[in-house]
Amino acid sequence: MVSPPPPPPTVEVRAANLFVGDRLNIDGQLIEAPWSWRGHRDGTANQLWLPLDLLVGRFGFRRSTQPNGQQLQWYGSKASLKSLPQITLQDEVALNVAEWLTTTGVKIKRQNKTLHVELPTPRLKGLRQGKGSNSNRLVLDLSGPALVQSLDNNLFLNFQATAHQRRQMKALGLMPKQQRNGLMLIGQAEALSSLTLDKPWRIVLDGIGKHSNATNLRSPLLNPSIQALIQRGLIFDTKVVNVGVKPLQITRVGTNLSKQGLLLRPLPQINHQQGLRFLNQLAQPADALIAINGGFFNRVRQLPLGALRLDGTWFSGPILNRGAIGWGPTGHLSFGRLQLQQELQVSKGQRWNLGTLNSGYVQRGLSRYTRAWGPIYQALSGEENAMMIINGRVVQSFQQVQLARGVPLRKDGDLVVARGGFPLPAATGETVSMRMKASHPLGELPQVLGGGPLLLQNGRVVLSGRQEGFSPSFLSLAAPRSVVGQGGDKLWLLTLKGARGSDPTLLETSLALQQIGIKDGLNLDGGSSTSLLVANQLVVTGRGTPPRIHNGLGLILRQHKGNPKKANEPLKNARGQDPIANK
Repeated sequence: MVSPPPPPPTVEVRAANLFVGDRLNIDGQLIEAPWSWRGHRDGTANQLWLPLDLLVGRFGFRRSTQPNGQQLQWYGSKASLKSLPQITLQDEVALNVAEWLTTTGVKIKRQNKTLHVELPTPRLKGLRQGKGSNSNRLVLDLSGPALVQSLDNNLFLNFQATAHQRRQMKALGLMPKQQRNGLMLIGQAEALSSLTLDKPWRIVLDGIGKHSNATNLRSPLLNPSIQALIQRGLIFDTKVVNVGVKPLQITRVGTNLSKQGLLLRPLPQINHQQGLRFLNQLAQPADALIAINGGFFNRVRQLPLGALRLDGTWFSGPILNRGAIGWGPTGHLSFGRLQLQQELQVSKGQRWNLGTLNSGYVQRGLSRYTRAWGPIYQALSGEENAMMIINGRVVQSFQQVQLARGVPLRKDGDLVVARGGFPLPAATGETVSMRMKASHPLGELPQVLGGGPLLLQNGRVVLSGRQEGFSPSFLSLAAPRSVVGQGGDKLWLLTLKGARGSDPTLLETSLALQQIGIKDGLNLDGGSSTSLLVANQLVVTGRGTPPRIHNGLGLILRQHKGNPKKANEPLKNARGQDPIANK
């Protein structure tokens, strides 16, 4: 995942006593993830940098939205996310959590490229169900802190429970399974929201009860709709191909849209563009039977970084000439690199370039925001001015203080934002006109989704990260991949991971796609964002943890055209809604 400038607070990186690795052993659970350790050679860490998604998915850190911004919480320790220094590890935003972990009793040990993380296993002292409006809340009283891990579709709690306590959980609709070093709640990784508390030690689970899906788990292949599609020619399988000596596991869904009666749709957040969702939270309101994660986004600000167009409306414009797909009613995909050429002309004749449209990509110059961005625009940098244009006339201007608080976006208006000391092109009362043209015909199609880089066109590898603004380190990175492709009269949604060891680079991804007959291919946001959903079941995740993402791409049965008005409504009892637990 690529984050835009300006960067978060910078951190001085010293080469001395620096150790990095790509594997963690978390209380016996092995996971491929980057880490960076700085400190003394005797094993004491002054700094331990771990990916933000890893902290949420494998430790139980709580990320919530407060009036003053995003907050991170774990067993009594709290901090605003914007106040925490950040670095990039591979394609992940990482935080220094050495003090957070050690003060909670976590033991950390380095062994070559593996970081061992251990926390003494506490016992479950008791469990209490909430009453009244809190009846879907379960409070677990512990003898000490415990890790909360999302393992595929399951929630793993690192404590020991008695047989009687497990029976109590079953009576609440949960499906507990005691393992050697913890308790597994089958099928609850996305259904439950967790909060950790101290003094005394507790884990609070929200979302239990009638909405639990633990008793309704089944393979996506047994879903009647999936079975019917397979009988009509849908392909849903996993295979291993070798690129050189590296075996890669490919999970793929292939469909001829017209023969299988399917529609391809972007899965955006309809009412506003800030925020992240689980893939099923994007798929369900649109009635998407099959879905894959979509384009890039800023994990900290939770804003889009690339093209996203639904039914002719730009929810987010393209950036940096990156790869994208566009399609019309037939579903045939057009692949290419895309920019939007926006121009504003003032009454005096001077022309100004508008760099981006509804984008979280921040740079000096002018940018444009419409109501598709959301009801409010709030400043994304420290030096901004703006003007509101309605019916070709500048009706109001805004200073930094107003923009920091947030200004409303009107359905009939355009907000032009000037950043980095760039002047506003017109004064209040002046008339202006705007023109917009896509650099590639795919940008004129009603549905557009951006990613990058472009991998294949007409069967040839066309990988060129420099043309699309990707760094050399991003191009050489080995990571799980998500891809949308076309070939053999089918549209393909694919994920690629290392079958036994290292994950694929972008070039290896391109070569693997060639082997299985893909003619056109676009890389989507990969790494920890990689996720494939079939019949509301996650069949692939990038790092073993269900990720929160910004947008997706879905396949919808033609008799279910989705309900875009519902697409951004909160899903009750869905993990990620951050209900506040009462102490």
